[in-house]
Amino acid sequence: MSTTKTILVIDDETELVDAIATILLGEGYMVETAFTLDEGKSKITQGKYNLVISDIMMPHWGGFDLVDAIKENPETSSTPVLVVTGMDTEILNATNTFADACLIKPFTGKQLLDKVNELLLKNGTS
Repeated sequence: MSTTKTILVIDDETELVDAIATILLGEGYMVETAFTLDEGKSKITQGKYNLVISDIMMPHWGGFDLVDAIKENPETSSTPVLVVTGMDTEILNATNTFADACLIKPFTGKQLLDKVNELLLKNGTS
């Protein structure tokens, strides 16, 4: 990578956030984390991210609301969003049109990196 990309990881599962961050840091990405959707939304409005990775099923309000907020805001609408979830793919596809890609838990580090690289390349930020 010629320039460092910053990725925001949002999930209430601390172990999963740590695992994702470790994988991404190992590939040279900068990683910021949030453990609630409110914290994630606050970070998104304050920073510029090349990619957001977010869980869908989290306490207080749904991850789909966060994805919608990212995509409906002109300042963040071009930011790719990768959702990670334990939900079935068909349910996910039927209920969300704004996410750029999804990974169904559990997933491997290779699957994560493949999706991250695909989204960054597609968005012209790889």
